[in-house]
Amino acid sequence: MPPNLPESSGLRHAGRIVGREIAIALGLASGAAVLAHWSPPGPPAGAANMAWTAWLVAAILACAFRAMSHADELAERLGEPIGTILLTVSAITIEVAAVSAMMIGSQADTKVARDTMFSVLMLILNLLLGAAMIAGGKRETEQEFNAQSAAAYLPLVIALATVTLILPRFTTSEEGGWMSNPMQAFVGVASLVIYGVFLAMQTTRHREFFAYHGHSERMADADALSESIGEGPAARQAPLGPTVALLVLSLVAVVAIAEGLAGRVRSLLEATGVPGAIGGVFIAALVLAPEGLAALRAARRDDMQRSVNILLGSALSTIGLTVPAVIAIAFLTGAEPEFGLEPPYIVLLVSTLLIATVNLERGRTNALQGVVHLLLFLAWIATILDEAAGRR
Repeated sequence: MPPNLPESSGLRHAGRIVGREIAIALGLASGAAVLAHWSPPGPPAGAANMAWTAWLVAAILACAFRAMSHADELAERLGEPIGTILLTVSAITIEVAAVSAMMIGSQADTKVARDTMFSVLMLILNLLLGAAMIAGGKRETEQEFNAQSAAAYLPLVIALATVTLILPRFTTSEEGGWMSNPMQAFVGVASLVIYGVFLAMQTTRHREFFAYHGHSERMADADALSESIGEGPAARQAPLGPTVALLVLSLVAVVAIAEGLAGRVRSLLEATGVPGAIGGVFIAALVLAPEGLAALRAARRDDMQRSVNILLGSALSTIGLTVPAVIAIAFLTGAEPEFGLEPPYIVLLVSTLLIATVNLERGRTNALQGVVHLLLFLAWIATILDEAAGRR
């Protein structure tokens, strides 16, 4: 019997990809820790240090994109919602590593965890969700998804965001935005338990809430046609085991670079007079770059369900997993984090959650809704700059 030429060609192609990716990932993982902790001589804002910091930013972005590329491939092969869970957990691992590194590296910065979590929520629910709505609106007048998914995500996001980022500003046991130790323990355990229960429900009895079968059927038909001529995803996919190993190696490289990069970014921001809140925006942008790209790609190919799962899942995991990690680090190191937002940012957060709920409740999105979310994102950036100008 003659060999299956398309299949053998696809396997050879997959083998070449695996070999190349292993070489890149091993190089990044082995050299990242050493390179990230080396520092050129001179002031933080000097040319050498700024160039080195820029190189480290490019390196962590490359590693993050590698990690999310492998996670996205696994997500496609495992299907919804398991694939999206893997994608969001991979992304949140990067975020927790970056936040933890900055907390441990500089105990004086008590707001880094809060600023990063808030920045992630504003980037996800305004910039990325708005951009996905606009990108999808260029292809279709309206894009459809399963409204039950948004109805499952958003109440949990609202509840956890309120308890974590708003309530501490109004409690009286500690002044400002701090929480007492018993309150921190309650919030950390509650966040972890709620997220765990949600994952259990998402992967068992409520699994259908997070799938939109109209798009799945169209994609299945297209994949079946591609497979019949030897050009489908199965002809190009690498074996599952190496893909998992490459994902782990890429995440290890991200964590190693983040530990060395955190202190450098803080020193650079202080030396150049950039507002401290921009540090949280910077970390959040690094974390969300590959995941946001995956959500935008899904919206452009008329898979708004995937975009909603990625973005809202990331928003939920940001609070459900980052908060317990930050509180655990606080108890171990004594670096007390400040969680409560200032009043202007509370207004922006409440407005964002309200508009996201209204726009996603019907299971249909359009470009006009995306413009509203982008407006809120710009209002947030303007508020940061206005606050910084008022302090000068």
